[in-house]
Amino acid sequence: MPRLVLAAIAALTLALAVGSAVVAPAHAFDRSANERTLLELVNQARVKRGLAPVQAATALRRAARHHSRDMLARDYFGHSTLAGVSVNTRARRAGYSRSGCSRWSVGEVIGWGTGCRGIPQSVFKGWMRSGAHRRIILSTRWRDVGIGCARGSLRGVSGAVVYTIDFGRRVQ
Repeated sequence: MPRLVLAAIAALTLALAVGSAVVAPAHAFDRSANERTLLELVNQARVKRGLAPVQAATALRRAARHHSRDMLARDYFGHSTLAGVSVNTRARRAGYSRSGCSRWSVGEVIGWGTGCRGIPQSVFKGWMRSGAHRRIILSTRWRDVGIGCARGSLRGVSGAVVYTIDFGRRVQ
């Protein structure tokens, strides 16, 4: 093959590779990775302060994911849904049962951001700077956790990532 053709193929390959890198979003969204990162951050903060780590609970994860998606779909940001459904009811509906428990409780933190403010580390840092959110994250009562995030438009802002962490404890 002539050198000119080889040079053209190499240039085209380089242009495609560079073009692909330019098209890639600055902050790619990976729901599972974001949720895992938040769980690690929560447990690191708890263990650092001598608290027991929280364990992932499928029902709470289901409730948290649904709430994050619902806030985006209905364009609101709050602990209660637009229909007034609380975190307690959402957790029970998702299967976090009160049945057979002498005590049952849930708590929640929510947050959102875009770009570098929408990554788990940034949202977590904001929660830890807030006394109310920090108290929930570091409460000794929690044993279970469900983390959910979703990406979409919120309040006219596209690329928003919404996070919900539902904490729980069931005492038999």
